[in-house]
Amino acid sequence: MTLSQRTILIIVSTFFALLFILAVTSDVILLRSFALLERTVLAGNVQKIRNEIDETFDELNSSSKDLANQLASTGNTGLSGNHFQQFVNHHVDVIAILSASGRVLSSEAADFHNHKAAHLSQEDLAQLARVPVQASRTANGVVNGLILLGDKPLQMVMRPVADGKTMILAGRYLDKEEIRRVSRLTAFPIELFTLTSGNREADVVSALAGFENGVTNPSWVIDNDRIAGYSLFKDLFGQPVLIARIVEQRILYAQGKAAITYVILSLFLAGGVFCCVMLFFIRGSILKRIFSLNRAVRNLGVNRNVTTRLPISSEHDELADLAGSINSMLDSLESSEKELHESEERYRLLFERAPDSIIIIGLEDGEAGRIISANRAAADQHGYSVEELCQLGISDLNTEESNSIAAELTGRIAGGEWVTQEVWHYRKDGSKFPIEIHAGLVRFQGRNYILGFDRDITSRKLTEETNRMYLDRIRQLNSELRSQAADLAAANSELGAFNYSVSHDMRGPLTRISGYCQLLLDDESGIDSQARTYISRINDAGLWLGDMIDSLLLLAKLSRAEYTPDSVNLSDIAESVVQELRLSEPDRMVQTIIEKDVIAGGDACLLKILMTNLIGNAWKYSSRTADALIEFGTCPAGSVPIYFVRDNGAGFDMKHADKLFSVFSRLHDASQFSGTGIGLATVQRIVTRHGGRIWAEAETGRGATFFFTLQQEPSHSDNGDRCGCDGS
Repeated sequence: MTLSQRTILIIVSTFFALLFILAVTSDVILLRSFALLERTVLAGNVQKIRNEIDETFDELNSSSKDLANQLASTGNTGLSGNHFQQFVNHHVDVIAILSASGRVLSSEAADFHNHKAAHLSQEDLAQLARVPVQASRTANGVVNGLILLGDKPLQMVMRPVADGKTMILAGRYLDKEEIRRVSRLTAFPIELFTLTSGNREADVVSALAGFENGVTNPSWVIDNDRIAGYSLFKDLFGQPVLIARIVEQRILYAQGKAAITYVILSLFLAGGVFCCVMLFFIRGSILKRIFSLNRAVRNLGVNRNVTTRLPISSEHDELADLAGSINSMLDSLESSEKELHESEERYRLLFERAPDSIIIIGLEDGEAGRIISANRAAADQHGYSVEELCQLGISDLNTEESNSIAAELTGRIAGGEWVTQEVWHYRKDGSKFPIEIHAGLVRFQGRNYILGFDRDITSRKLTEETNRMYLDRIRQLNSELRSQAADLAAANSELGAFNYSVSHDMRGPLTRISGYCQLLLDDESGIDSQARTYISRINDAGLWLGDMIDSLLLLAKLSRAEYTPDSVNLSDIAESVVQELRLSEPDRMVQTIIEKDVIAGGDACLLKILMTNLIGNAWKYSSRTADALIEFGTCPAGSVPIYFVRDNGAGFDMKHADKLFSVFSRLHDASQFSGTGIGLATVQRIVTRHGGRIWAEAETGRGATFFFTLQQEPSHSDNGDRCGCDGS
């Protein structure tokens, strides 16, 4: 497509786009305004009809006054005689006399439009009887409104008679004759739809939904030529009972559409004239000069002479600037050509003097596999001169092993991949040496070549061989270490089994010894006091040894127990342990402070044993303290949670802290505090199984604090043992 054709296309397309935008905008904005005006006029017409219907209440009010006065003058409380003319004179269809309590005393009905009598059913009379109740809500006792008698809407007015005991009701049906009368007065066609009838049109249902949603004047576009407006009527009791609809021609909307059409046609004609004028101007003043400039530039390309310059017009416009820019570009091309010459010379020097070997190999036709060019480093590396090297093929330099993979490497390179590979080459003297090549596809003057960078890796190979020897030695040491670890694990397993077996086998004799001692102690006769003392000591020793065996069994089980990780509430465990201790020693008064909802990850059974031992120790070693206090909580520490159990009991000397977690190790005499010396060893083993650590801080006579973690810490030092919890 020529520039002239593109110019015409752009101008015409722009014009039609603007015309389309204008049409859409007019349709959205102007037609919306006409539609809004149309709905406003329609709402006014609907209101006129409603006002005309509401005027009926004024007529009924006057008629009810006349009827009330007639009743008051005659003193009757019922309708008698021929009152048909009254219906016609007062334009009413229903007259009823009711008591103040709502009882219908007398009633008559007629069709005054057609001058014939009518009948009120019991349901109609029951509906009329509901009206007097509304009189108490008005100041003068007069009630007016709309009620449904069956499915017929009745406009009615009720007022009290002079005696105050009875009320008279006058009503007029809002039937077809009445609607025709209102239509003649307002000149609008009216349709009524009672809401009790199930046969309703779709637009009436939509209008009712609009009224329910708070729309004051709903409307409905029936088709392109008609629009409907609606008015909702509520009965005397405030319930919607009737919808009136009027249908009008969409005259305003049609006028708006016609006006928009005329405007768009006018703009189309004016735009067409404008486009023609613009095209004539562009072709004469711009495109002609562009064509001339194009011919001059084409001649430059044909002649390949970058020293030629374009003539510049005397007119100072964009085209003159373009010619100047082209001349500047020619200046740059001339300068670039010189720089390219210099660059080629620099790259030739870099190629020839590069310290790494560079070889260019042919890839097509008769040049395939032949060394096209090589630098001095490549020649020296292989022991040839540059001229000698360029007479060889790459297969002459490759060893047999390297030639076996040469075809695969060439295929990968021809596919566009840059390849790095270790190969072996021959020197001129026949010796072999390893090199690492990095080669890829390059294109010169329309032909494909392989550009390869070669590096002698003899030194690196020696280093790799040395490293391999060291790695073999490391693997051997690791194998020996794994063997020793397996032996250690087996020894630990055998030790645990032995511990369990010994503890289990000792339980039977101890149980019998304890039982016999208890029998002797229960025998009141035949044993003197000294013998009883000896037997009691034997029994106590047996009980202590039983506790020792239980502790050993527990310690043995820990190494074989299955570890089941879970989320464990340590606070709940601490509370239950304290409760058990209080039940075992109800006379002791011990204050406990347990932090709420301390959650830890670990094995629930193992953590129960851990908390039982730590809190049990705190309970035991604070037994001789008057105001005993036991605390459990967490420290505001760093990367992992730190838990603690603290007491203000006997404490211990920190110089013995390294013995705390050893089996059978005790820092207090058995006569002071009972125990087996296995509890803290059990605690340490549980903590270790969770990947944590445990340590203690204490002072003789001022209590002790045991800290522990239940997961691996990134790192810790001696200073890390101070978690920041104030023990005072």
